[in-house]
Amino acid sequence: MNKKDRLEKIRRFVSDYDIGTQEEIVEHLRESGITATQATVSRDIKELGIVKIPLKDNTYIYELPKTMTSSLGLAENNILSCQVLRNMINLSLVPGSTALVKRHLRNEFAEDIFSILADNDSILMVMMTEEAAARVATIIHHW
Repeated sequence: MNKKDRLEKIRRFVSDYDIGTQEEIVEHLRESGITATQATVSRDIKELGIVKIPLKDNTYIYELPKTMTSSLGLAENNILSCQVLRNMINLSLVPGSTALVKRHLRNEFAEDIFSILADNDSILMVMMTEEAAARVATIIHHW
């Protein structure tokens, strides 16, 4: 099997299952009749733009770059708390998940956001108005 086919097999596997290790990908390829080393899979992961996303239970899974709509479930699952103060929203998150959540928030609420500040486990969103902050916080609470 050629590289293009191997990459497509990896892409489908990561899309369809919660995969946490490169060894799982190597094993899946082997079961599909494709011989690949962990080093090859590592290079393929980089080429495909696959990233590891943290989960609440302190484990990680691989995810393909997708539209934020398809990543919504992962973004939602990483928000631990949401607090509002005037036109600001403070989110406490699973450590390491802020990049994913921040991207999703920017896509979902771009017209309402003045600025976003993020560190390893929290996001501070400065909204355009207090009304926007209240509305967005309500939406986040219902995720």
